[in-house]
Amino acid sequence: MTADSAVTVDSAVTVDRAAVPGMMFALLTRAAAGIAAPPWRPMWMPAAFAQGLVPVGGTAGAVLRRQTSRCLLLGALAYRVCVLPVALGLLVVRGESVAPAVLLPVTALLLAANVAAIGTVSRRSTVDLERVRLAVLVDLAVAYGLTVAASAVVPHTAVLWPYLAGAVVLVTGAYGLVGGVLAVLLSAPAQLAMAAFGAAADTGTFVGRVGWLGLAVVVTWAALVVCGLGLHLAMSYGIRAGREAERIRWLRSLHDTVLQSLEAIALHSAADETAPAAQLAEVRATARVQAARLRRTLDEPGGNDNPLASGLAELAEELAGRGLRVELAVAAGAGSRISGPYRDAVLGGVREALGNVAKHAGIGDAVVRADEESSALVVVVRDHGCGFDVAGRPGFGIRESIVARLREVGGRATVESWPGRGTRVTLRVPA
Repeated sequence: MTADSAVTVDSAVTVDRAAVPGMMFALLTRAAAGIAAPPWRPMWMPAAFAQGLVPVGGTAGAVLRRQTSRCLLLGALAYRVCVLPVALGLLVVRGESVAPAVLLPVTALLLAANVAAIGTVSRRSTVDLERVRLAVLVDLAVAYGLTVAASAVVPHTAVLWPYLAGAVVLVTGAYGLVGGVLAVLLSAPAQLAMAAFGAAADTGTFVGRVGWLGLAVVVTWAALVVCGLGLHLAMSYGIRAGREAERIRWLRSLHDTVLQSLEAIALHSAADETAPAAQLAEVRATARVQAARLRRTLDEPGGNDNPLASGLAELAEELAGRGLRVELAVAAGAGSRISGPYRDAVLGGVREALGNVAKHAGIGDAVVRADEESSALVVVVRDHGCGFDVAGRPGFGIRESIVARLREVGGRATVESWPGRGTRVTLRVPA
């Protein structure tokens, strides 16, 4: 990509200038379909336009679109709450005495309904307009019906017409540009009905009312396009910055572990001729440690926010240096909520159990499995070594470093062993 063909936004986002028309076309299409509508591509739309720069999809994109829907809904409701008292106030200023008294109960009911809706929406972090599309249509019908009915009370003015604009905004947000235009077109029969009650029906008044609703549609549609563009750029920035940070993390990890170890192995030493067996054993131990670290990194490429899983992985690396290959299986989220004393007790028990495998089992493999069962964290250390007779008096390591350690924090440890078939140590603490 050349400098002339790119637009740079901050230091981490680069947008191909040739793709900008497709991006805007896709955003306009999305706004025409409504922010609640699922992704779609009409047959007449070029696939490159629909795929390349459509507003961010996936789970994150859906959440951001629902947040936009929430803001749109709150804005329309707040506008209607503010415009109703103003409309009644204008009637009072004009000297209308009967009309405000007649319209007051209806206005109070509308205000209460909108305030209640604002309270409901405010308690939610996101709103899916697709799930309330029917309610939006009902709201539009009520708004048109009350506007026509109010013209029978105040025939010379459209007192609720500004309130109707808020309903049109919601329809535009839920159904897109096409829905908003259809909502505006419904104003024609509504105005004819109002004229039958004596409301003004001259061309200027007719056009002014339609223009008021049309302005609401245009502003809403433009807001959707701007929000879509903002979401796309924000998510593009986050994705690109996250990838760069992940790449740097991987490079740093490889440099500090595997690369350093390989360079150390490649160095010539006088012991290569005098003690080749010891050197070979050291190289193998180093390789086992680095293999365990690489396996841990590959299993958790995005990092790990579970201290228990990290501690178990470090134990696996440590035991790899002593010639024991540990297969680690940690269920998603297992142990992520346990407190420090529970975690320390479990890690201490696992360390002792794995140390016993390395010293006494006579094999080079063990399995550590961590899972949560019935509000308890269960960690099992299993080997298929020589085993021993558990009927005799257990050694200090089993008695104090495993069983007593777990008992002190309110947990429980059981040791099962079968001569010739290995040993299983089960540690259980409250999750």
